[in-house]
Amino acid sequence: MQDGGAATGGPRRSARLGLDYTPGPGHAPGVGRYVRELVRALVRIEGAPELRLVEYGRAPRPMEGAPLGLTGRGVRVAPRRVRVGVPRRWLGGPIPLLGSAVGRISGRGCAVFHRVEPQRPARLHVPHTLSVTELPPAGSSALNALGETARTAAAVVTFSETARARIASELGVALSRVHAVPVGTEHWWRDLGLHEPAPARPSRDVLVLGAVREARMPLAALRAFEALRERAPREPSRLLLVGRPGDAAAAFRSALGASPARDSVRWIEDPDEVRMPACVAGAATLLHFARDEVSPVTPLEARRMGLSVVASALPAFQEVLDGGARWVDPGDPAGVAEALGDALDEGVSAEARRAAERSARPFTWDACARAHLDVWRPML
Repeated sequence: MQDGGAATGGPRRSARLGLDYTPGPGHAPGVGRYVRELVRALVRIEGAPELRLVEYGRAPRPMEGAPLGLTGRGVRVAPRRVRVGVPRRWLGGPIPLLGSAVGRISGRGCAVFHRVEPQRPARLHVPHTLSVTELPPAGSSALNALGETARTAAAVVTFSETARARIASELGVALSRVHAVPVGTEHWWRDLGLHEPAPARPSRDVLVLGAVREARMPLAALRAFEALRERAPREPSRLLLVGRPGDAAAAFRSALGASPARDSVRWIEDPDEVRMPACVAGAATLLHFARDEVSPVTPLEARRMGLSVVASALPAFQEVLDGGARWVDPGDPAGVAEALGDALDEGVSAEARRAAERSARPFTWDACARAHLDVWRPML
């Protein structure tokens, strides 16, 4: 379908899909990876719509180039990238005329625009969909803003049935307009060996991924590792944290300085995305604590790389991992240590690692992109 009037002489909207691409080249993990990998898959699908990728602000784009996957083998759709130099802090609508203008630029010629953050831009002049990868705390201004955007969206996309139900109940969105899609997990596997060879054999490292934030309970992870070392003083394991400093960084540094296990703890505060595949592949077990997450992406990423998983017993994790993890209470260091001991033995077993990788293999970015297309096609 092309731009222009229909046979009856009335207006007809293009089959073009607009998408907020800002985090894709701007941020390696989290929503950046989601946007980057979603588009990378879309441009390789026969019959996918024309893409208008809109980027806001003037921030650096450290993932520019090859990591975006917009050129090369298998690309069938050449996307158009549009850069809007308006500072991102202005996109929430403090200047109404500016917000309206940015909205018109963003959705120009599009049948639908996919948001990845609420109210960016404040106004759109075409139907929009919204991805929800996490839910802010109850009663917060962030949750209110998310709810406002979600209730006006033609559809909301999320990564678990748990999230789908909560979005409907907590944000007041009709369940029929909320769609759970599979998350992709093969990015590190795909890139493994492109920059550094995989380790000949995994270490007995306990890996913790993500920013050092209170919601991820890094102090509980340290206490559990201390309990593991106390149970098995000769255990040749390290606690390896890979994530930028967050709101728990100061407390974690203080606790680590006084920890009897401090010599066996390494914190990579500025992760290099190029080295992440080999870093993850070299560990035995993922230890993943969270107070509230509605996306199972981190445990699934680890399983795709062959790691065993010890994690908080959250519904979104249990929904897809089933027997693929050991569920623990972060407030019970001895119980976590016992689970870690068994998980480390599993995580260095070649047979167990192959089984873990196979269990996460169905969760691909291609499947994720096709599920998004199923949501968008009625609007296109």
